[in-house]
Amino acid sequence: MSQPTKKHAVTDRQIIALNVIWNRLISVCEEQANVLMRVAFGTIVREAGDLSAGVFDAHGAMLAQAVTGTPGHVNTMAKSVRAMLARIPADTLQPGDALVTNDPWLGAGHVFDFVVVTPAFLDGKIVGYLASTSHVVDVGGLGWSAEGRTVFEEGVVIPVSKLRRQGALNEDILGIIGINSRIPKEARGDILSLLSCNDTGAERLIALMQEFNYSSLEDIADFIFERSRAGMAAALAEVPNGTFSNELELDGYDSPIVLKATMVISDHQIHVDLAGSSPSIDRGINCPLNYSIAYAAFGIRALLAGHVPNNAAALEAIKITAPPGLIVSAERPSPVTARHVIGQALPDLMLGCLAQALPGKVLAESSGALWTISLSGHGDTPFSSLNVALGGMGARPGADGLSTTAFPSGVGSVPIEIAESAAPVIYHSKEFATDTGGAGRYRGGLGQRVEIGARNQETLKLSAAAFERLKIGPAGRDGGLPGAPGRVEITDGTVIDDKGNYEIPPGERLILRTPGGGGFGDPGLRAADLIKRDIAEALVSEDQGSKLYKYNSQNRKEQ
Repeated sequence: MSQPTKKHAVTDRQIIALNVIWNRLISVCEEQANVLMRVAFGTIVREAGDLSAGVFDAHGAMLAQAVTGTPGHVNTMAKSVRAMLARIPADTLQPGDALVTNDPWLGAGHVFDFVVVTPAFLDGKIVGYLASTSHVVDVGGLGWSAEGRTVFEEGVVIPVSKLRRQGALNEDILGIIGINSRIPKEARGDILSLLSCNDTGAERLIALMQEFNYSSLEDIADFIFERSRAGMAAALAEVPNGTFSNELELDGYDSPIVLKATMVISDHQIHVDLAGSSPSIDRGINCPLNYSIAYAAFGIRALLAGHVPNNAAALEAIKITAPPGLIVSAERPSPVTARHVIGQALPDLMLGCLAQALPGKVLAESSGALWTISLSGHGDTPFSSLNVALGGMGARPGADGLSTTAFPSGVGSVPIEIAESAAPVIYHSKEFATDTGGAGRYRGGLGQRVEIGARNQETLKLSAAAFERLKIGPAGRDGGLPGAPGRVEITDGTVIDDKGNYEIPPGERLILRTPGGGGFGDPGLRAADLIKRDIAEALVSEDQGSKLYKYNSQNRKEQ
């Protein structure tokens, strides 16, 4: 929780000035994130934006975040700073220090995401913190795989430690990370890129404070938190009070998993209990509660309060709880590599509750989890290639869903040219997958079809850990039909329908078709000109146009 606010009687001119500073703080975070994207070694960070950056006050409360970044990183980081300071207290920190951890239960939910926190000093006193998170491709263990039975198999875990002491790098920590990684130079480079971006943020923050003659951030923090609480209160006042429940079924690892939520909406607060969700399993798709909270809260805020900037006070009105030991609240040492399979389904679970409170105002289900394409080779030059395939977003009240859009994560995909230059793989095709968007008055967003092979005649290793919604497509809303489920196959005839590890033989190719978003509203009410356009652009086939939309070959709707 943030510190108690102080009530200020401020003039309009002061309000304008404080808003300017608030926007400048966001700019500090954005520059911090841009530095990370420029200097990161991993393409998933540099090209796809799988990161977060933020500025925190002297108490460790998040003041602002970069626009670039994912909810899973940002909203977990909002708690990470205080959790890390609880282990290495602020009064032990010196100028030039920086903290680091990749503990899944303190950070972003799995061992690949490192959090670095750097104190900002002004006149010998800590006035704030800069924090950043990004994905490191390999930290040992099984690598990107859901096959681990415990977190101990998934890679090295660094407890909260000083990555830098008074300006001197802690080479012991960097050495532990490097010796456990199959690509030690890249792992080291990515950790140092987090340091660099924080240093840039700290420099800009101090310059900002000196420009406005601030000796502390308390006044601007009070202003930000007061306005954010008021914005959240106003947003929640538009939602009727009540208790709403929803369930969502996922493929799971080798058997279905149920996510369940009971949402209680009261004056100025939403409380969600995830009790009743499936128990944790001994495969690496479990989700620590901190990551579940991050995405569940994001789903609620995205619908109700997207206009309210994200910070510690904006998150206070949303409380997410779960009994320990569930798939959404896994405890150490549960394996958690592909925790986003669960976490990124939670916004749809939340929206299903809110659709009961706000009928006709909530988008249909989306494809959910990013499909992480993890390919590796162990020939003369071992390599690891990490990319993502994107599915469709659910149709919205009044608009079609966005195609090949990473909702809720917001991550982009690594461009083909970059992926092919970084590893010996060839993307033979990457295109919209016709007929994957759920039919409705407003059509769901399309998934994509991606075909990949090895550039050399060698065997590719594939982890299917993040391929989700292969059995049941995203549900439609208000009469809309579900989006198409995903499909994964190898050209030798192998159909991949679980989250295990596979080999792609020399000369064969991997073919992915990601899920499409659910449709919204009765398909019979879709405008004829929109159906005609969809067919002309091969978004919908003529057969599906006739079957689902009653649209005939004479380019008119059947009566």
